[in-house]
Amino acid sequence: MVRGRLQTEQRILDAVGTILLEQGYPAVGINAIARQAGCDKVLIYRYFGGFDELLLAFAKTATLWWEVDEIITETASECAAIKLPEYLQTLLSRYVAALESRPLALEIMAWEMSEQNNLTTALARSRSDRGMELVKRIRSYYHQPNIDIGGILGVFGAAINYLVIRTRKQSQQYKTEEWWRLQQTIGKLLQAYAD
Repeated sequence: MVRGRLQTEQRILDAVGTILLEQGYPAVGINAIARQAGCDKVLIYRYFGGFDELLLAFAKTATLWWEVDEIITETASECAAIKLPEYLQTLLSRYVAALESRPLALEIMAWEMSEQNNLTTALARSRSDRGMELVKRIRSYYHQPNIDIGGILGVFGAAINYLVIRTRKQSQQYKTEEWWRLQQTIGKLLQAYAD
């Protein structure tokens, strides 16, 4: 009995992710989720309490975001040989790669731009916590109190988020041209600000 319920709960959670990825956020609803999961919508209410609670459960179980160790792969001693502007540019490039490898995360970020709900709020908070952890580690590697590392990464991260969301369904050639322009701008601004 318990095993059957756990399997059904997992099918329901998986259905949320499938619908988001294949059809986008406008298609996410109780009826669509129940259809995708192959269960009665009554089970969604019984197991999760309702739509908002289901979205929160999805946010807790989904592994959507990058990990700090995926972005920062160097030790503090290795960073000592790298100037801060170059290192920040490297980290931002890794951030782009991490986002592009997560199409479900991109769909949720696009959803977050147009609608606030329990899922987008919970996932935004989780993503923000990771960003703060990333900044904290960089600050521990580079002791430069006059440079606002969090501000720099926040501004460039927002530009990257926008471009990744906007180009997520574009051709690779178009993406390459857009990214090249953004990378050049980021590099020049980092050199001017952090040197």
